[in-house]
Amino acid sequence: MNWGGIRPSALDRPPNGGTSALDRLGHLFDRTLIELRRFRLFLRMASQIVHSVRPGTAQSSGETAARYQKVVNAIDLPDRAMPLTEFERVVEGEASLIGQMARIAAESVVTNHCAMRKRNVFSCAMRDQHAKSHGCVRAEFIVREDLPEEFSTSLFRAGARYPAIVRFSNGNGKSVSDRRIDARGMSIKLLHVEGPTVLRSIAPDKTPCGEHDFLFSSYPVFFCKNVVDYSRLIHAVVAPLDTWPERFAAGLLWIGFVVRYPRQFFTFIRTGLILIDDPLTATYHSMSPYLFGRDKVVRYRVGPAEPARKAYWFSRILSWLRSKNFLGEALVRDLDPAQHQGSDEFALDFSVWIRHSASAADVEDASLWWTAPLDRVVRLATLVIPRQSLAQDEQFDCERMMFSPWNCVPEHRPIGSINRMRLAVYLASLQVRKKLNMVTR
Repeated sequence: MNWGGIRPSALDRPPNGGTSALDRLGHLFDRTLIELRRFRLFLRMASQIVHSVRPGTAQSSGETAARYQKVVNAIDLPDRAMPLTEFERVVEGEASLIGQMARIAAESVVTNHCAMRKRNVFSCAMRDQHAKSHGCVRAEFIVREDLPEEFSTSLFRAGARYPAIVRFSNGNGKSVSDRRIDARGMSIKLLHVEGPTVLRSIAPDKTPCGEHDFLFSSYPVFFCKNVVDYSRLIHAVVAPLDTWPERFAAGLLWIGFVVRYPRQFFTFIRTGLILIDDPLTATYHSMSPYLFGRDKVVRYRVGPAEPARKAYWFSRILSWLRSKNFLGEALVRDLDPAQHQGSDEFALDFSVWIRHSASAADVEDASLWWTAPLDRVVRLATLVIPRQSLAQDEQFDCERMMFSPWNCVPEHRPIGSINRMRLAVYLASLQVRKKLNMVTR
């Protein structure tokens, strides 16, 4: 073996003739020097190998964003736009902005993954938003027996029942403490649903059959009007902050956004100020609009069927001081069968907020509050969550699941430019997560 390019010399060969003690001693000395040089090179190589895999260092496992650039470049987005409904209007420059947002989402997954791998080489890639899960729970979605005929669709049939999986989460793209000001999320996946979903017709290899997803947040409206102001906000959020010039540039981006979109900025701030100390006692909203049937525009809402216990501000502060995972702990405590012998389930009302005489402005402005006198809220179903142990090994693997607003039957598809953007962003995030986690489904 040739270590470091050292070639055998005359010193490596037996001496020709001279057999004196001095010659033999000189030859042994020269051989010893050569072996020491080889041993030193060996130690240097071993040190480099150990340092490259040692956890907690800047080079731990060699995970860098540059290494995964090919993963980001390989994201496969739909090559055709969804046909618009009669309520929708295309925003200027929409296709280009959607492509930018999808790429930023993919890069965020990679960046967060690399940062986590520096601390723990076994970390999985997480979502670019709603990364931290408080828990996934088994549930049943039960449509009203007395459902009015005008709300009857292929999904909402009187008395229909669907097994469901519910995921509770924080809104942040990183797994951070529950004490941080943040939006809280809930996603519902209905199973055994008949008919193909919109997402499966667009990307048949990226979603299984028989599912329908609903996505919710803890604030009633979205914090941006459309994809234009959303892209400006995201550019400010992801701006680098490593050097003073970069921080100055990021500050200018934030100032520009606040000056140009003050209403959206304050909605963004208020979204994180909804105080929640228990995932099961909160009310969640779809924020953006959806089609319902052929002629209705709605937002979805899920909340406790019975008035939730009143949580005083000091009790919330105490819960925040107890643990950085107090929301997940509250979920485990509420559903633990061993602690609740008297009752066996939680019931949440699933309702629609119907916009009267909906227009394109109602659909394309996801930050618009609906306050028309003839708007109404109708309960459609009940989400029943039975008592269950969330600490068991059979707990669902939330991080491998996909929840998308476009994983839905066509008559309940999302509408508006924010939702059209979410189609590409969720697909980009999903594809990168699967590749980084080396999963096929």
